[in-house]
Amino acid sequence: MTFFFVLSGYLISSNLFYLKQGIDKKEISVAKAFGIFYSRRTLRIFPLYFLVIFLLYFLDKSIFSGKFIWYATYTPNFLMFKEKHWPGMLSHFWSLGVEEQFYLIWPLLLFTIQRKWLKYLLPGIVVLSIAFKIAVFQESAPFFTFYDVLPISCFDAFGIGAFLAYLSFSENSSLKAIFERIPFSYGLILSIAGMLLVYRVGISFLFGFFVSISSFFIIRKTFTGFKGFSGRILNNRAIRYLGKISYGLYVYHNLMPWLWRCLTCRETDHPLPIGCLNSEMLSRPSVSLLAQFVLLIVISSISWYAVEKPLNDLKVYFR
Repeated sequence: MTFFFVLSGYLISSNLFYLKQGIDKKEISVAKAFGIFYSRRTLRIFPLYFLVIFLLYFLDKSIFSGKFIWYATYTPNFLMFKEKHWPGMLSHFWSLGVEEQFYLIWPLLLFTIQRKWLKYLLPGIVVLSIAFKIAVFQESAPFFTFYDVLPISCFDAFGIGAFLAYLSFSENSSLKAIFERIPFSYGLILSIAGMLLVYRVGISFLFGFFVSISSFFIIRKTFTGFKGFSGRILNNRAIRYLGKISYGLYVYHNLMPWLWRCLTCRETDHPLPIGCLNSEMLSRPSVSLLAQFVLLIVISSISWYAVEKPLNDLKVYFR
């Protein structure tokens, strides 16, 4: 998840820096920049998310255990922190809540702060996030706790991604040169060494920070492209297609075990009145895993072409 927070921080911040350039040049107003950003985000993020949660509510509202309002307001992460409980098939929605909360805060900061202060703001939110983790986590804390679902715990990942976007737009050639001189292999090795070190000394709550650093170098490497074997894998048509439907893959993936149990008549808590594929072979772990993967690809593909792509194409009206 950390990698995708860094990637989101980079992509979203890149869009915001483009808009900020327009604001600084007096080409667009701050209000119009907000309108463009949120219109494009709304078209990409909201429709599928709300389609899924309202469909689940319609099929069986007990799935939400009376807590539907938390999901409808994009705050399931605060619910999980409050109750210290992972809500089964809905548990992955915490990260979408964090992303949406980031979208609310970040444009406001970037559009209103003067450009000269950005070089302090971006490292500042990373330091703030790390300071929070040091303050609340114990040395013996596991890799992931309920504190990690709070937005401030994820700001180091978003901030590192945003810093990468800043380097792309920065006019500070000396700062860009410093990071450009760090080879991809060195950056990756050092960040992995950091992961091993914090694990070894018992401060694993900083493990995610070094994952963010490695993500920084991996994403930066895509600017020039991966070569050789890794390049052939990443440029494979199947991999590129999975990337295209990746949002649907994430939204639906945690629902597949439940849906498969419903299809094979093994779901007891929230069964659906659908046809039953009752076969001993279908209950085998390997068959079940493969079937769920295929089901996920099929549903995500239908979702992309029927819902996401038509709405995503409307973003051309909000350039």
